[in-house]
Amino acid sequence: MNLVIAHSTQIAFAVSRALNCTDRTENGDYTNDTGSIVITSVEPSLVEPAPYQYYAGGSDFIKTLPFIPTRYLYGIRAYNENGKFKVSDEDKSTVIRLHALVEQAAEVIFASNNGSEAQALFAILCQAAKAGCRTSRMWLTTLSNRSITYAYRNRESGRNITRIARSGFVHHGMNFLFRANVEQAFAQMYGKQSFPMERMDIAALWLLCNSYDNMKVKFPKKTRYGVGISGKWDGKDAQLAPTEIWCKESDAQKVYENFMKMNGKTVTAEVVEVNPKVEWCHELLNMATLQEVSIEELGFLPARTMAAADLLFEKGLISSPRTSVSSLPHHLKRHVERRFPEAKAFPFRPEEQIPYCHGIITTERTPLFLSDDEQRVYELISTRTEMAFDSAKCIEVGIMANIEGIDIFGTAELPDNAECVPGSIAFTVSGVNIFSFSNRTPETLTAVAFLHDLNELVNTDGDTPSLLPVGSYRDCGACLQRLIDNGLVKYLLGDIEPTEKARVLLSHVGHLELSDIGKYISQIDEVDALAENRKPTKPVMREYENWIHPLILSLITDKKSFVSKVSGYTCPKCGNHGLTVFPATVACECCGFSIPLHFHGYDLTDKDIEQLVRYKYTSPIYGFTNTRGRKFCESLVIDNRFGVTFSAKAAKIYS
Repeated sequence: MNLVIAHSTQIAFAVSRALNCTDRTENGDYTNDTGSIVITSVEPSLVEPAPYQYYAGGSDFIKTLPFIPTRYLYGIRAYNENGKFKVSDEDKSTVIRLHALVEQAAEVIFASNNGSEAQALFAILCQAAKAGCRTSRMWLTTLSNRSITYAYRNRESGRNITRIARSGFVHHGMNFLFRANVEQAFAQMYGKQSFPMERMDIAALWLLCNSYDNMKVKFPKKTRYGVGISGKWDGKDAQLAPTEIWCKESDAQKVYENFMKMNGKTVTAEVVEVNPKVEWCHELLNMATLQEVSIEELGFLPARTMAAADLLFEKGLISSPRTSVSSLPHHLKRHVERRFPEAKAFPFRPEEQIPYCHGIITTERTPLFLSDDEQRVYELISTRTEMAFDSAKCIEVGIMANIEGIDIFGTAELPDNAECVPGSIAFTVSGVNIFSFSNRTPETLTAVAFLHDLNELVNTDGDTPSLLPVGSYRDCGACLQRLIDNGLVKYLLGDIEPTEKARVLLSHVGHLELSDIGKYISQIDEVDALAENRKPTKPVMREYENWIHPLILSLITDKKSFVSKVSGYTCPKCGNHGLTVFPATVACECCGFSIPLHFHGYDLTDKDIEQLVRYKYTSPIYGFTNTRGRKFCESLVIDNRFGVTFSAKAAKIYS
């Protein structure tokens, strides 16, 4: 039998109806009369990456920095009890139930609309349930029967699913390393949990501060002037204007007076170009534009918008909101045209260009019993869907004329069935106006404008077909929400500005390139390369570790922030520079070599430091704490990469 695992009970219910699995098993799962398909669900948070307390012996504060674990742990969620991590009885029973289902399954299928990180957690769930059979993925776009059956028939399996999961693991690892290191480094300076953040938050904050500062700079106001002419030909309205813009009002006034002499008169003009035109005024919404429009029209912050959109999706009222694509695949053409006859000319794209979730559209289900937030978000999506399919076919006509020795140009739009050919026409001048404009910069920065700029930077070329369109690393709305929640950004009736806390943060990390948007995007490209199977996992993570290690080391060895003293030891790596002692580490300011003063729950003594520096190993030390909270005895060594680690089992260390 095939086992389908959904990430919510609502999705499991919708899948059961679409696949005709309305019978119930003893455990309450859905199945059919032959038992060939079983549909169950788990909570999205059942599988979680291990928190950093897992590596710190249960402590909520890490003394060892830079903190780079030797491996990245994921598993069934656990709670901390006296420094030990335990799984609840309820979660244990869930895993046991899944294990029993997996043992009977020929294929395990993950039904979800989320991206690479959700697939990574699903892979961990399969490991916990000891799934030895093949796995595959149903990409849910909408919860309509037709869409679910299409996703089931066209589910992906094999290497494609493996690369998606591996890219999700690397995203988790990168975010974990950055968050634990940066947050704990600032906690040592300002107190525990002073700056909770993720990698993208710093990049967004850097962009925000720069945009805000640029808007506050007062540029000289430059006013320019233009002249416009309105008129009619054959009963149709047209607007014409000279191509020239005048810097002096007096020059524009002279042209205006000359044109006024022709007001009400008929002049000879020429049709120079006739083009058929299909005007698409609006695109379908995606995750980024939905959050932007919600801020502008509803006043909803991104977290509020996505919470309502997720509920609408699970109720089967909209397609998946977690998408970066605004187009529709060709297999939806017949379905969409039946609902929206005006969408016959809509530019549907080939299937291979939209492999996963498409633009957000409403379904045919009638919305009932919605909350106020859900109702407002649904109406917003419904309106934008109708606007996206409402095309206007017309003929665009280019017109040129010469009035008082000045060439003027313009365009007019005719109905689609109108007949027009290039040639001379009679144009009657009906009005003349003079206008001015200024390039003075605005005085405030709005949340919607900033979110748009951030999406433009981060999601550039994000619709590449071979890559995942969804990932939390590109959720710019969630990033803005975290900045506001953490007190780094003020949000005042649509306007935003960085707080003093944000300025302090950037003053420390700005020179470390942690706030560089370009560096952030290059890291994402590395993970995208991993997702395409162009790179194995370990080299990508090692390269990221090599990048983040010196940055965090320079942060915690800042002599302006921490007390320091010069030791009498010579650096074992470069051999030509002394070591400096800081509260968290002993470091070489020349080559970047460092020894943590706190390692796996144990504070290194002066004797331990001396042995490491002189001999590159220590005597056996008792006092280290493992992940279960138990103490053990082991020796420390400096490996060939000049990192501090435990000695190999075969190593013979004599005290």
